[in-house]
Amino acid sequence: MIIFANLVLLLHFCIIIFIASGFFIIPIGYYLSWHWVKNKFYRIIHLVLFCFITFQTILGLTCPLTSIENNFRGFFYSDSFIVFWIKKLIFWNLPTIFFICLYSSLLLWTFIMWKIFSPNKNKNTEIST
Repeated sequence: MIIFANLVLLLHFCIIIFIASGFFIIPIGYYLSWHWVKNKFYRIIHLVLFCFITFQTILGLTCPLTSIENNFRGFFYSDSFIVFWIKKLIFWNLPTIFFICLYSSLLLWTFIMWKIFSPNKNKNTEIST
């Protein structure tokens, strides 16, 4: 079961990297004329994922991926070196209000990016650069 827990943790980490990098890559890519950052599908996925994360935090819910990983791990487990450091990067021991403020601010930035760096309006958006 540990292998499944590690796979869920890796998926969780990849989603976090996807969302966090979008806050920087979208404005940079917009100015560098990277077509893929204007892709509406990419932008909708980014927005929806971050809305979900922000609202689950405001409601005080645990991330479903965290719950799934914890269920796979059970109570007794040891972490490998990589799992230990990924967990240090993902899980911060700070008050919930910190995350509510952080996520709400970043969600506002996501909506502002949608307005300033608008995605392509046509259906056949280019995915490659």
